[in-house]
Parts: sequence; C-alpha cells; structure tokens
Amino acid sequence: MDDTVLNLFTKRAKGVPLTIYTKDISKQLLLDKKKHDQQYDPVTIKQFKNAHDRFLIIDGTEVYHIGASLKDLGNKWFAFSKMEMSASEILKRLV
Repeated sequence: MDDTVLNLFTKRAKGVPLTIYTKDISKQLLLDKKKHDQQYDPVTIKQFKNAHDRFLIIDGTEVYHIGASLKDLGNKWFAFSKMEMSASEILKRLV
C-alpha cells in the first residue's frame, strides 16, 4: 500500500471514518499517512496479515470484494463484486 490509496479517499465527506487494514506498515506509509492527516480527516491504519484480497466495507453494512490492488484502480481491468457475507462477519475476523 502507498500514498495512491490514501489519495483515493481524499474526497470522502468530512467526518466519515476510514480504517485501512494492510499486511505491512512501512516507515514511508507512516510518513504518507502523516502528510494525508494534516490535510484531510485522519485515516486509521492497522496491520492485518491474514488475507491477500481487498475488501471495501461501507457504513458497516455493505461489503465489496476488490480483485486487485487499489493503487491500480483505473489502470487495469479487474473484478469488483458485492458480497453476501455481512460486514459484521468480516469485521469480526479483522480483530
């Protein structure tokens, strides 16, 4: 994950929380987060090593599976699917 992913979420409405779970939190990512948080609502980044796939959970209810890296969004063709699994079920597995 890098700053291109953070840039995707700069248009979110003020007060909308964002938590990103990622395998590795590098020093560069922490610097990018600090820079982002100075201009926009803060982002929470947590380490999570148990999944390779990407998931987008909206308002704690809707779950989407994203079949490629978010940093490649718009550059490559990939699947983006709504899942029937509840957001609470996925969130339980994250903690």
